[in-house]
Amino acid sequence: MKSCITVWLALLVAGAFGVPAVDRRDVQDAAKFRWCVPAELLDDCVRLTGTAAVPIGCVGGIDRLDCLRKVQNRQADYLVADPEDVYVASHFDNQDFVVFSELRTAEEPTAMFRYEGIMLVRASDNFHSLADLRGKRSCHTGFGRNVGYKIPVTRLQRAGVLKLPPGDGSLSPVERELAGLSELFSASCLPGSYSSDAGIDRLLKGRYANLCERCNQPQQCAKDDRYAGYEGAIRCLVENGGDVAFSKTIYVRKYFGLPVTPGGLPVPALNPSARAEDFVYLCENGTTRPIADGQPVCSWAQRPWQVLLGNGDLSGAGLQELQTLGQQLHRYWTDPNNQVSDADRRTAQKLWIDQKAPIVDRQNTVAPREYLAQANYAEVIEREGRFGNVLRLCVVSEDERQKCELMRQAAYSRDIRPALQCVLKTADACVAAVRDGTQADVVVLRQPNVELKPLMWETYDDVMVAIADKTITNERLRSGPVALDSSNEQAAAAARILSSKLPSLRVVDVNSPDGVSAPIRIVRSKTLTENQDNTDKVLVCVDLSFQPLSNVANCHLESNLNSERNAAAIYVRQDVDEALQDSVVHAFTALSEAFGRGHSKEQVFRMFGPFRLRDGEVKEHLIFHDYASELAVSK
Repeated sequence: MKSCITVWLALLVAGAFGVPAVDRRDVQDAAKFRWCVPAELLDDCVRLTGTAAVPIGCVGGIDRLDCLRKVQNRQADYLVADPEDVYVASHFDNQDFVVFSELRTAEEPTAMFRYEGIMLVRASDNFHSLADLRGKRSCHTGFGRNVGYKIPVTRLQRAGVLKLPPGDGSLSPVERELAGLSELFSASCLPGSYSSDAGIDRLLKGRYANLCERCNQPQQCAKDDRYAGYEGAIRCLVENGGDVAFSKTIYVRKYFGLPVTPGGLPVPALNPSARAEDFVYLCENGTTRPIADGQPVCSWAQRPWQVLLGNGDLSGAGLQELQTLGQQLHRYWTDPNNQVSDADRRTAQKLWIDQKAPIVDRQNTVAPREYLAQANYAEVIEREGRFGNVLRLCVVSEDERQKCELMRQAAYSRDIRPALQCVLKTADACVAAVRDGTQADVVVLRQPNVELKPLMWETYDDVMVAIADKTITNERLRSGPVALDSSNEQAAAAARILSSKLPSLRVVDVNSPDGVSAPIRIVRSKTLTENQDNTDKVLVCVDLSFQPLSNVANCHLESNLNSERNAAAIYVRQDVDEALQDSVVHAFTALSEAFGRGHSKEQVFRMFGPFRLRDGEVKEHLIFHDYASELAVSK
């Protein structure tokens, strides 16, 4: 009997996740074009394309970056991608991709970009150059956001107005940017979390308190502040004594009641008492432009649309046919006159098929780098230089190095800093390199190491554990039996691990007569917190010791190819300085909160889970355990 993870992998590799294999073959055989989606969306994709009778087949990838590989290797024809995915694609070895359609908004279907970053100032302040921003009070959409943070930091630094402290390692990359903004502006509202770690967030907001001074609630300086967001930044300027707002054009039009689309009809003003003629756009060359309808906008960087990204084979009549099919599919699922249920429309939205996001086909395909260059967007991602401050992660095998490299690209594109650099050594050499601080800064280990200092540990959201009454004895343990849900293959695999230590241990179904009175039960760890009746229980570990229920990380029965069942930990050198320690905690917390289990970007890159190597082989437990859910600072 295979474990649940093994069965899942087999389905994934076969491309049959969520639907019968015969149905998958029928769909694929009828399809000329193949759409790659993350594995958990494959069933939805097959259902949507099959119901609409559009000859597009569906291919499952582990995540979106795995789909990039499948498209590049001609195992699929296209995927739906964010601009950050396009950036990653542009740095693949021998990259061969084309952007052929965009997902725009119904509100701005003709706009070249998803939005344009602008600086809004008062006309009466008579700005003549970007240098006039020094000492002013700034209003930002939020920390880490594109138009309110990344773009201003990028362009003001390029213009020589924003001066960052030296990149000598004494300050983390994030703190260098905060220090520069704090020095440039006398007061600001830069709301949001400056670090995923709450302690570091408080430290930075205390150190650079003027960056929160103009917020409605300076002590919280939270992302939901009244002066946060696109509209909030403009409100901060107009209503709260700011001098410059970093926002985007469509919200300027909405705030002042101008037509959303140039030449269109005016919209109700968000602030009827504010006068558009009192405010102007500040351009990078120091000139200003009125914000009235029909006037050209001087934006200084743009965010591209989400796109349909295919391989280089898409061209000519074949591309036109795919675009036609895509439009048919979109119309079928978004036409309000079609008899499609609300539930099915929500399913379509998971795959970015939405009335509010019409597909606009390009007449000419464009390569990823050129597409990003049109919006100066690669420059925004690379604002501190691609090879600036780095965090050197030591890995112990070529398989781990491949996963590290893709994780590095995913993290860098999503603004996780400092940037990772992957260093390949043997396990002992990794420990020595981190201990000496010469060639590596951090390593992930699954066994305790007294030479290094642990900073963070894996946590497990749901793994198989054995529990027993606190009164259990070793003799009673050996006599058994152990009860489990016999239909759960993951539980059966866990029982085999326990039986390897107790060969005579009987395994019974939890609902059988013997199961009701069994002294040991195998359950999911998630049930330990959900069930209040477990307060008098203990965990039974693989070494047959008894541990508190809180020690799930090191006392579970999850299958592991390497037979190492300790929680993986992030290790640094013993005498680590504060700046490096903060950088490690910030970077790995951000990684976990982006790509960890159940988090926002897990479909982009699966930090915890199986990984497909370049040769197509799928490997488990690389760098981290597949069943981990996130990383935590304290154990």
